[in-house]
Amino acid sequence: MAAVSYAQTHARAKSTVADAGADVTFTLTTPGTYDATTDTYSAGSTASIAGNAVRTAGDPQQYADLGLSLEEAPTLFFTPTTYGQLPAPTYQVTWGGLSYTVRAVRPIAPSGTAIAARVVVAR
Repeated sequence: MAAVSYAQTHARAKSTVADAGADVTFTLTTPGTYDATTDTYSAGSTASIAGNAVRTAGDPQQYADLGLSLEEAPTLFFTPTTYGQLPAPTYQVTWGGLSYTVRAVRPIAPSGTAIAARVVVAR
């Protein structure tokens, strides 16, 4: 029996979440910076991480540590389009028509590269 590759494991996880969940994109917008010597602003930038997510049960202890309510801050099981890419705290996402900010990320990385993560978001 042939061993399953890491890419195949990621593809299976992504397919399962895509079938049950929704497309999502986590975005981080960084504003430009001001240069006083030239009295100009540099252009801002935007980083995006796309994938699929389903809402899952949150960890009550993690919520207590973050000062969040399980009812008001969902935990999303997220599979990125490109494995290894995960959002970090301060990224933004729209879920269920509402805007949220990432508060915590728990990667699932069986071989050291993340194929999925539990992402806690809050308004």
